[in-house]
Amino acid sequence: MQALDTHALLSVGAIFALGVLSPGVNFMVIAQRAVAGGRRQALVAVLGVVSVSALWASVSLFGIAIVFALFPWTRLLLRIVGAAYLVWAGVRLWRAAAAPLAAPNDVAGGRGDLWRAYRAGLATNLSNAKAIAFYTSAFSAAAPAPGQTATLWIALALVLAIALFWYGLVAVALSTGVMAAAYRQSKTVIERASMIAFGLRLATVE
Repeated sequence: MQALDTHALLSVGAIFALGVLSPGVNFMVIAQRAVAGGRRQALVAVLGVVSVSALWASVSLFGIAIVFALFPWTRLLLRIVGAAYLVWAGVRLWRAAAAPLAAPNDVAGGRGDLWRAYRAGLATNLSNAKAIAFYTSAFSAAAPAPGQTATLWIALALVLAIALFWYGLVAVALSTGVMAAAYRQSKTVIERASMIAFGLRLATVE
């Protein structure tokens, strides 16, 4: 039986945790769903975000990221498309920042709302140029060697566990009464400042 590469697992876990804890659009979409749509919608948005994290982590860990090295234009194309979507979403968020959020009890919680929450998490993370750069650079550099199958699968499970824990914590915390009220009160400042900060960070992604 092949021995596990614990050093690689620790490296992957540490680097991914730092990337996830760094505030960005994923945090914003979950925060908005938690405050406006309630805990259910926020947790479904988390599933959308984590689904894409699983995709990118699999691509990076299992070596499919070699495509970006062989065909650099594919990475550029994804970054352009992703940046265009984020600009569009950012303009909408900026305009809506001053609008008051409805209380969760006033928002429908049917299948349509849950699907929209999942789709929001999915689209936001899928088009996140910062995430693409992260998975194809620092994260892939820490990945175990291609032949270490067991270590690779455990690394993927570790990534999913960290993402579910952190984003789930955000969803639960911001859907509680006190936290939701505080966010709602400072909504305009928080969301506009976050979009400016994220835009500056996105501009520095290489």
